[in-house]
Amino acid sequence: MTVEELAIPDFSLEPFTPSTPQHVLDEFVLSLRPFLSRVVAVFNGKGGQGKTSVASHMAGLLAEGEAAKAEEGQDAGRVLLLEADAQGNTLHDLGIKGHPDNDDGKSLAIALQFGELPKIIRTVRPHLDVIPSGKQLEQIPFQMVTMQSKHGQAANLSLAVLLAKLAREYRWIVIDCPPVTKEPQLLALCAARWVLSPVSTGDISSIDGLGGVSHRFDETAHLNPDLELLGAVLFGFAHRYYTNPKTKEKRPVGLWVQARERIQKLLTEAESDAPVFESVIRDAETVAVNCRDRGQLSYEVAEAADGIKWWQKKRGASGMVLPTERAEEVGRDYEDLVVEVVERVLQVEMEEAAAA
Repeated sequence: MTVEELAIPDFSLEPFTPSTPQHVLDEFVLSLRPFLSRVVAVFNGKGGQGKTSVASHMAGLLAEGEAAKAEEGQDAGRVLLLEADAQGNTLHDLGIKGHPDNDDGKSLAIALQFGELPKIIRTVRPHLDVIPSGKQLEQIPFQMVTMQSKHGQAANLSLAVLLAKLAREYRWIVIDCPPVTKEPQLLALCAARWVLSPVSTGDISSIDGLGGVSHRFDETAHLNPDLELLGAVLFGFAHRYYTNPKTKEKRPVGLWVQARERIQKLLTEAESDAPVFESVIRDAETVAVNCRDRGQLSYEVAEAADGIKWWQKKRGASGMVLPTERAEEVGRDYEDLVVEVVERVLQVEMEEAAAA
């Protein structure tokens, strides 16, 4: 049964207090989870890992995929992007910082505290909606103190409740998690089904940020038994290869190879079957700056002058491509990543359906 076919109960935290028995809370958690099966949190326990860029591109490309389905007359859904960080950089990435419905996260902060639905900026791209974020989210840690005194540990489910109420509108929900602030991290991980963890080349010790992911998993396990690491993605690594002069065979070399081996070892030691995705988001700071200045994603900057979309070009459509920096290459990296992400989610869903 799909989310669209489920009848959404009147989810509310009002019945819960600090003395609510655990088994009652467990039952509530189980009632929430079917509505949150396509919620992906982009998270690493260290800053500067590319989380916002990955989240924005993933949401944008998922929406492009749904738009392509709609054009072909297939069943198409919508995508929702939510940034749980006061920086609000997803709004810069999508060029909607100055949108009249951007309230700097005020309605989201209110919704989390009082159970209301937040303001949503509709159709920032075809099939893509965004819940605005910003400095108003700085009050979340203080709000959580009040909420926990009233609702106990159930307060950490406030974002899960909010997204469950919206679930029938969206095929995918992407959450950009803050790197440091604990409270919004917990809210996001209590709501998510999946965690995608970018790891950057800026500091090889950033791999240790995966330890922060593991720690948050432990903290939220009793409120989200379904949370699972979707995989790790290498972000900001130079694509370097060695070509054998005799055989002309190419093989990857350099920091990205070392990082992949180290991350895979950590995942194996943690007995996780999550992959290090084959796709690597290349180091292209100039592209990133230009994209944010334009309020466009990399594949949008690189789009053909005659309007040919990335998914049409991949099918062989012709057109003159704008020679804008390395934006097309970076866009292709993100496209490849999203394909891998969707394939892994669908594979797990099929396995779980077969086992049910």
